[in-house]
Amino acid sequence: MLAAPPAPELPAAEYSRRPFELTPELLLGFASCSDGSTDDSRCNGLSAGVGLGGTLLWRVSPYFAFGGTLSDVSFGFHPAPASGLQRASASGLFYGLLGRVYFMDHGLVEPYLELGLGGGSIRTSAREADAVQYDEAATGSALRVGGAVEFFLSRHLRLGPAFDWTTFDVGRLRRCDGSACTELDASNYGHGTGFSSVSLRLSVLLGEGL
Repeated sequence: MLAAPPAPELPAAEYSRRPFELTPELLLGFASCSDGSTDDSRCNGLSAGVGLGGTLLWRVSPYFAFGGTLSDVSFGFHPAPASGLQRASASGLFYGLLGRVYFMDHGLVEPYLELGLGGGSIRTSAREADAVQYDEAATGSALRVGGAVEFFLSRHLRLGPAFDWTTFDVGRLRRCDGSACTELDASNYGHGTGFSSVSLRLSVLLGEGL
């Protein structure tokens, strides 16, 4: 008697790409700052901080997607004692349109590069020697470049590390005390000019395979 033939092998899962991607991320941000000729107190003492981000993309083909993105970071801010600043805090924000280029149309690994255009700000808040809390905000248009390598956990989930670099063309530096605001000369006062970040992204993939 002949033995029963072996069961046919099932084809390997190809992990086809899908038309919509929703990506929350946990990030570690590092602020960049421009020194001022008059006062650098709002730059000295800035350090890394944690934040959250989110991206929603329409993947029009396996190799290209576009949509919107948002990142919000709370930086460490510990001014030197000589500055007289107390109760200090700092944050960064980027929002804009994002385009992404992918390099593979199937498989377990998803590497890509991305380019974002939008707006952003670096904000600091501190109580100064006159016992008044002053907020300063450097805002302007923003450019973001970055990339990531994500790995499929299932057909609808990816996880992986990413890196982004964001820079601002600061068009306004504003200082407010709670009742009034004044415009500062960006060349005279130290201010944030952007931030870079490393993050862990979880992408949720929606829709039928492309």
